[in-house]
This record gives sequence, C-alpha cells and structure tokens, in this order.
Amino acid sequence: MRPSIMKLASRDSALDVLLGRVAPPSGNFGNNGVYTPEFGGSGRDYEFGADEPSPANLAKAWQDKMQTKARERLLEPNQGSDVKVQRYAFGVSQSITLATAVAINTSGQPETNFRPQRVTCNVPLPAFISLTAIRVANVGVIVGGTLDAYDFTADGSDQALDVPTLSPANRVSVIGQYSGLLPSGGYLTGTAFLFVTSFKGPSTMTG
Repeated sequence: MRPSIMKLASRDSALDVLLGRVAPPSGNFGNNGVYTPEFGGSGRDYEFGADEPSPANLAKAWQDKMQTKARERLLEPNQGSDVKVQRYAFGVSQSITLATAVAINTSGQPETNFRPQRVTCNVPLPAFISLTAIRVANVGVIVGGTLDAYDFTADGSDQALDVPTLSPANRVSVIGQYSGLLPSGGYLTGTAFLFVTSFKGPSTMTG
C-alpha cells in the first residue's frame, strides 16, 4: 500500500537514514548489506549488535544527537545559516537641563541592518517628556496624536512595534517636548539629564 501524503510529509530524512529506511549517499555497509550508522566520538555505548542496532538504541542515539545540536545552538544560533542575525540594541540621545523646558529632536542611524521591535525611554515619571513623532527610515511610528514617553519605560508593557528595517543609510528620529518638570528623589534644578530612546530587535551581526 502506498504511504499517504501526510506520512511522507512527516518523515525525517536524517532519521530515515538512522533507522535504515533509506541508504545515505556514502553509507558504511557491512558484508550483509545492512547500513550501520557510526556514532564515534560521543563516548556513549549503545551496544549495537553485529547485524543492526535495535530501535531503542537508535532512538537513544538520535535523542543524544539532537540534544547536542540544541546545546551547540546556544553558542552558535546562526549555525548552518548563510545570514547571521542576532538581537541588538540601538539608541539615540539628547542632553537636557532639568527644570528648563526644551524641544526634543534627536536622531541617528545604526551601523548595520536593524529592525526595531521595541522602544524604551529612560524617563523617570509621567508628563516628563511628550513625543509627537518617532520616525524609522522616514516612516512614522506614531500615526496620530501625542504620546507620553513614560509609556515606553523599561518596565512598561505592550511596547512591541512592527516597523521598517533600517540600514546604515537610514535614520531614526525622535521628536517631542521636555515639559520642564523636575522629578523628586535627588534630581536638581539646572543639572544635565541625558534623555535616551533605545530600540531593540534583530540585526545582522557586527564585527
């Protein structure tokens, strides 16, 4: 009876080789013509017989192999991929003077291709800084109205965005207004405060 489409789709070609359902391109065949997979270097004894390993031993060997691959990907998540992508952060900043209202207009560009997915602002309290525009590659992230930068504090929620991918030729711009409000808790009138807006997301790896 022919196998169904679902059964064919669910087959794992590497597992088929291990279980002897198909022969590998350059298999190691004994005199009896049975393919015997090699598991050298693992330090594990699977007690393979003279003819072929038992299904239990093959399953154990496959499980160990997959566990090793999973651990390797913790160090090399791009293993086997032609495109090297990991998560990075990028920021723009502007120094303001506490208790002196001033316009916010800061911008910058990343050093590599970068797709922002989260915005974070380091404002200490609500109504400290309002935002009228965040532009990523000339595309407005704020599509109407004014936002409080406090919405984007580090411990905030619902900060996920879906915006264009930046290249080193594109810029991020953050536009708004510092209200002149002086926070309590050690902040002093006339001292400098570095307002930072950071963007986090996947990016091509840097050197």
